[in-house]
Amino acid sequence: MTAQHEVKYPVTIPLKVVMHSKEEAGKNVADLMEILKKIGIPLRGAVSENKSSAGKYTSYTVPVYIETKEKMHALYEALKAHPDVKFAI
Repeated sequence: MTAQHEVKYPVTIPLKVVMHSKEEAGKNVADLMEILKKIGIPLRGAVSENKSSAGKYTSYTVPVYIETKEKMHALYEALKAHPDVKFAI
């Protein structure tokens, strides 16, 4: 039997997002910040990034404060809709 873990809101999480790398410095981070702003999710620290060895993808760790389950779902839907997002966890 597996136990399900329910998230208790509000919560601060380290959102991980993998995106196609861009030549324009800061474009992906700006896009992520715009998504957070539209949904009303505040940033809770500095964004860190790490490029893949081939340079095709960049992973971002974004510490965010999420107040409700609905905002969490809205965030993942917005990330899924972004053309440069490979995946987010």
